[in-house]
Amino acid sequence: MELNREIEEDLRSLNNEKQLPEKNYEELIEKSFSLFTTANTNDQLSSSIDKHLISSVLTFLFECVKYDLDEAAVRSKFDELQFTNKSRQDRFLQAYTKHFPTIQLYLKQKTIEHDRLLNVNWRLDLQVKTNYTDKLLEPIYTLDWTKREKYTSNIDHIQFTCSQESLQELLEKLKDAQSVLHQMQYQQQTKK
Repeated sequence: MELNREIEEDLRSLNNEKQLPEKNYEELIEKSFSLFTTANTNDQLSSSIDKHLISSVLTFLFECVKYDLDEAAVRSKFDELQFTNKSRQDRFLQAYTKHFPTIQLYLKQKTIEHDRLLNVNWRLDLQVKTNYTDKLLEPIYTLDWTKREKYTSNIDHIQFTCSQESLQELLEKLKDAQSVLHQMQYQQQTKK
């Protein structure tokens, strides 16, 4: 999970009880997580809580759910970010564990992200003998794709077979897609 510098600084500021008193921290956590459980999203936070801080907490929360992080991984990320106040970490993790399935469902409904391809295994099958002489020694490729559904830990296996020509066509299309993706990333970087 990669967070920008401003979000990391905001998360570090959660550590400082002088900058964000305990009462305001509790309100921040309660309101952040209640966005996913209540129908009325017009609840107002007290004016002492910066909207930028709320945005940073929500971004961190979405990233944790997106990568399906468990409590230990979130705590490790907090330590990386130098957010070391254990009682505040515990309060966040308590709400995170309680609302994790709801946030996961929310992200599933609101996102346009696709399933993630985790692994591809393949093998070459060579037919040695058939009833037809025109199919003698024709290579057949068997591909087994492992994918994870978006924002879940459900893993699916997709298996299919294809000829050498079909496999070459698939590889060409994947290379084309990769080059388009690289071009888009390059254009985004040059705009910044």
